[in-house]
Amino acid sequence: MKRPLQLSSSTGGRSTPSPPYDSQEQMRQLAMRLQTAREEERRTLARELHDELGQTLTAIKLELARAVSSFRRDRLSPQSVDRLQSLIGLTEIGISTVKRIATDLRPATLDHLGLAEAIRWEATIFQARTGLRCRVTADKHPTSLLAEQEIMLFRIFQESLTNVVRHAQASAVKVRLTRRNGVFELKVSDNGRGISESEAMDPRALGLLGMRERAVLAGGTFDVSGRSGRGTVIRIAVALNHKSARSKRLRPASGARARS
Repeated sequence: MKRPLQLSSSTGGRSTPSPPYDSQEQMRQLAMRLQTAREEERRTLARELHDELGQTLTAIKLELARAVSSFRRDRLSPQSVDRLQSLIGLTEIGISTVKRIATDLRPATLDHLGLAEAIRWEATIFQARTGLRCRVTADKHPTSLLAEQEIMLFRIFQESLTNVVRHAQASAVKVRLTRRNGVFELKVSDNGRGISESEAMDPRALGLLGMRERAVLAGGTFDVSGRSGRGTVIRIAVALNHKSARSKRLRPASGARARS
């Protein structure tokens, strides 16, 4: 009777247990890589839109302006000059659209001036677009966050403003960025109706779910609370790692030196 074959390993036939792993942590690492790759694609596309298409449209606008001046000297019909003026106006609209899309994809302020200035700029745009007051206060010293952490917090801030417009019924938003005792905190509060506990824990609230997941990917904690008629407060706290925070920041798209 033949004996069954026994597979032996390099350890002399003894089976070696698989190293322990945390599947949830692996999923988060994968999500972090995907988010980083997505942000890099956004940055590249924003640069190409601004530098290539934006400059081309600006050149067209200048050439049309020169043509208008030349045709006026040659006494071209007023109707033809008006059509050229309309083309200049359409080109200006195209330039504005390109700038808006590029900024939405990746705000240049974030790469050049950091998180606080990017949030101030976004708050200014938000206030002009919605009419809601938005005040930002921030410590003067640098955040000491990694570039990846800053973009995560910036996206959380953008989503929090979207939630204010959709759900809060607020008239004002306050934003505060602080760094104390090795912890950086982003706090966004409004004076709206106040989120309920059931709404805060609702698994179908994809906006809150996305903010919470981004906070975890940034190495921080996420908390949302509200009081009826007294508004909603969102807090993100990130413990600072000074050894790693001194190292890498994504280089600005234009090649300028990044802030350390």
